[in-house]
Amino acid sequence: MNLAKFAVTRPVAVTMRILSLVVLGFICLQRLPIDLLPKIDIPIVAVSVTWPNTSPEEMEAQITRPIEQAVGSIKGLYMVSSSSSQGSSFVRVQLDYGVDVDKASIDVMQLVQRAQGRFPQDPNISQPQVFKFDPSTTPILLYGVTTDGDDLIKLRTRITNELSPQIEAAGGVASVNISGGQDRAIIVEVDPEKLKSRNLSIAELSNKISAENISLPAGTAIQGKTQYSLRSIGYFKSIDELRKMPIGNYNGNLVSLSEVANVRDASQDVLSYTRTNQRPSVSVTITKQSDANTVDTSVKVEKVIAAIQERDQTIKFQRVYNQARFISNSVDDLKSTAVIGAVLAVIIITFFLRNLKSTFVVALSIPISIVSTFTLLYFCGYTLNTISLSGLALASGLIVDDAIVVLENIYRHIERGKENRTQAAISGTQEILGAVFASTFTIMIVFLPLLLIKGQSGQIFTQFAMVIIFSLGISLLDATSIVPMLTSRLISEEEVLEESDPEGHPHKKITPLIKVMDWAGVVLHRLDASYRRGLVWTLKRRNAVIFLGGLTMVGAALIWPMVGKENFPQSDSGNVNVRLRLPIGTPVTVTDIAVKQMEKVLKDDPDVESFIAGAGANVGLRGGGGAPNEGSAALQLKLNRKLSTTEVIKRLQKNMSSLPGVRAQISPLDVVQQILGNNSGFGIDVYGTDLAQLTVAAKAVMKAMSEVPGLQNVDVSVQDTLPEIQWSVDREKASSMGVSFADAASVIASSTSGKLSSYYQEQGFQYPIYVQVARNKRQSVEQLENLPVTTKSGATIILGQVATAKYGLGPNQISRQNRQRVITVGGNIQDRSQSDVQDDVMKALKNVQMPPGTYFSLGVQQLQKEREYSGLGLAI
Repeated sequence: MNLAKFAVTRPVAVTMRILSLVVLGFICLQRLPIDLLPKIDIPIVAVSVTWPNTSPEEMEAQITRPIEQAVGSIKGLYMVSSSSSQGSSFVRVQLDYGVDVDKASIDVMQLVQRAQGRFPQDPNISQPQVFKFDPSTTPILLYGVTTDGDDLIKLRTRITNELSPQIEAAGGVASVNISGGQDRAIIVEVDPEKLKSRNLSIAELSNKISAENISLPAGTAIQGKTQYSLRSIGYFKSIDELRKMPIGNYNGNLVSLSEVANVRDASQDVLSYTRTNQRPSVSVTITKQSDANTVDTSVKVEKVIAAIQERDQTIKFQRVYNQARFISNSVDDLKSTAVIGAVLAVIIITFFLRNLKSTFVVALSIPISIVSTFTLLYFCGYTLNTISLSGLALASGLIVDDAIVVLENIYRHIERGKENRTQAAISGTQEILGAVFASTFTIMIVFLPLLLIKGQSGQIFTQFAMVIIFSLGISLLDATSIVPMLTSRLISEEEVLEESDPEGHPHKKITPLIKVMDWAGVVLHRLDASYRRGLVWTLKRRNAVIFLGGLTMVGAALIWPMVGKENFPQSDSGNVNVRLRLPIGTPVTVTDIAVKQMEKVLKDDPDVESFIAGAGANVGLRGGGGAPNEGSAALQLKLNRKLSTTEVIKRLQKNMSSLPGVRAQISPLDVVQQILGNNSGFGIDVYGTDLAQLTVAAKAVMKAMSEVPGLQNVDVSVQDTLPEIQWSVDREKASSMGVSFADAASVIASSTSGKLSSYYQEQGFQYPIYVQVARNKRQSVEQLENLPVTTKSGATIILGQVATAKYGLGPNQISRQNRQRVITVGGNIQDRSQSDVQDDVMKALKNVQMPPGTYFSLGVQQLQKEREYSGLGLAI
C-alpha cells in the first residue's frame, strides 16, 4: 500500500484521524493527576507490636527475635531490619523488586501469627499490626495551629473532635494526625498518706471508679400496651459527681473520692512542648489517599481550613510544609521550559526552511505528537509529573526530525524533477519512507533499555521511555501522512523554485520578512561552505583525525571514575529540619529553654518564613514522641530568598553554634527523597553482639566520618544508654506478706504513669480517667518507697518494705539488621556527590581500630542505591 498516496488523496480521512488523536489527548489532559514523580511501589512489609512499659532488651528477646525468625523464610526476602524500644517492636521486611507485595504481606501475616505462640502470655501485648510501606503516606501538609489564650487542652480537644473530621471530609484526604498540645483527661491525684490511713490502695481506688462508671443493658418490661427496654445508667454526669463518689467506709463513716484525691479536668503530665512561630500550638499533619492528586487535595484542604478560620477568628493555621507547592512549582517550571524549547525549535526551523508555510507544516507535528501522548499517560495510569514532562520536553526536539526529512525530499523532487506538488508529495514521501522508519525506530530502540531496569529507577524511567517512544511513533505517523497531505495543498511549485533560485525569479516581491530569510540563507550557505572546507581537511588527514578521536575516548575513560554518581540529585524545596540534642538525662523543662533560644535564632533569620518547634517531641512530618533531652524544628523558607537552602542552613548552623550545651543538627528536607521513601544522607552500619562494644565501635566510626568533607551532621542512630531507677523486689519477703512482684510493679507504674480506670463521657465523646499520685509526692525515691501496696489479705503495707531502688543505665533502643545488632552512623551530604563521599568514607575507615566482635559495612540506603546504579549500568 502506498501510504503517501493514500494521505494525499484522502485528506479528510487523514485530518479526522489526527483530530481524533488530538481531541482525545486534550480530554485526557484535563483528567490527568499532577504529581512530582511517578507512583513508586516499595517492596517493604512492616510488623508492629506494642507491650507497654517493657524494656528494649526484653522487647528484643521475647517479641522481635521470634518475628525475625518467622519472616526469614518468606520468598523473595532481601533483608530484615528491626527496632526495639521502650514498649515497642518494629520489624521491617524488605523484599526484592518484582515481588508481589500484596501476596507477601499476607504471607508475612500468617508467619507472624505462628510466631505469636512464642510470645509471653501477657494480655497487655497487642496483636501484631502488619502493613505495607507506601510512600504516598508521607504527609503533604504540616500546620501549626494556635489559638487566643493559648489553652492547648481545649485547642487539641476541639481539633480532635470538631475540626479534624471537617478536614478529613475534603476530597482525597486519608488521615489527619494531631500531635503536640495536651490531651484532655480527668486526673485523680491521690494522696498516698490519706490512702494509707484509710487502708486503701491505688488499685482498689481505680477498680472502684471502673465499677461505678458503667452502663449495662438489661431485659425488657411491659407496662400497659408499651414494651420498654431496660438499661442501668451509671455514667458520671459531671466531674462533681465523680468527686462525690463513695469509695468505702472508714470508722463507720462514708469516704468520698474527694477526701483522698484531688479530681481535676486537665491533662496528664506535660512531657513535651510545641510552638509555632514562638506561640504555643498543636501540630497537624495531613496525609492524602494513595491514588489522590497531591495538588488537588492540598487545594481542597486549604479551602476547608480557610472556611474554618473565617468562622472562628480565634484559631489560626500556620502552614509550615506544603508538598503541593513544591510539586506545582516544579511541574510549572518544567512546562514553561518545554514550551520555550518548542518555540525555540520552531524559530530555528523557520530560519533553516526560510518559509512560513513550510515551518507550519513541520512545526504542526510538535503539538500533535505531544497532545496525543497525553492519551498514553491517561490510559496507562500515569500522572503528569516531572519525569513524563521531561520526556515530552526531550521529545519535542526529536519530533520534527522526520517531518523535516520528508519535507526536504518533497522539495528536492519539485526542484530537480520539475514535478507538480501533488506528485512530488507522493513520490518524495514514498522514496524516503524506509529511511524515515529506520531512523525513527533506531531512536526508539535507544530508549528501550530503560524499560528493562529493575527497582525504583525502573519504575521511574519507564514513564520517561514510554513517553518518548509513543510521541516519536505519533511523529512518524504525522511525517508520513500529514506532511505530504499539507505540502500538496499549501506549498506551490513557484515558492519552492523561487527559494532554490531567487536570481531566476527577478519579479519576486521583496518584504522585510523575505530580507530576513535571505540573510539567514546567506549565513547558512557560509556555514555549509565552512563545513565543506572542514570535511575536505579531515579527509586529507585521516590518521590524525582517528588518533584525535581515540585520544578523546581515552581521556573520557580516565575522567569517568572522577565523575560523581547518585540516584537523584538533591532538590531545593525550601524546607529544613533542625534537631537539638542535650546531654542524656536532661529534663524536658531544661530542653525547652534551649529550644526557645533556637526559636529566637530562627525568628531573627531574614529567610525563614514560618517554623514549628518542639521540646521532647519530634515535630517533623512523621511527628511522634521524642526523648526529654531532644528538641526539633521544621521550618519553611521564603520563596523570594536570594540564598539557596544549603546556604541558609550554613548560616543557621553558625548562629546556633553558640547555644550553650546544645548540639544542633540542621539538614534540608528533600521532598524527592521523602516521596521515594529514601534517606537523603549517607550511612555506615556497625554490627556487633555486645551493646557496650558496639557503642564504642560506632563512636570510632563517627569520629572518622566527621572528618570527611561534604558530610555534615554526622551522628549515631541510637542514643547513649539512659539513666534509670531500677526496682528489685525481695521475693521471699514479699511472698510472706502476700505481695507478688506484679503487685509492686503495678503500684509504681500506676502512681507515676497513671492507671487508666475508665472514661468520662461528654457530648458523645469520651475522655480517659487516670488515677495517679500527685506529682509533688512522687518525685523522689523516698516518696515512692512510701507508696501503699495492698496484700492478698487486704492489709496495706508500703512499697519500701518489699522493694529497693538503685540507679543504673539501660539502652534506649536496640536496632537489628539480618538478625544482628546494628548502630547506623550517618550524616547529610552537602555540595558533593554520594559516590565521592562514599569513597572518602571507606578510605577513612580503613584506619579505624574496631573492637573485637564488631565490623562495619555500607548502610542499607547505600546498598539499595548501588543496586539502582548497577541497574542503570553505573556500578560504583
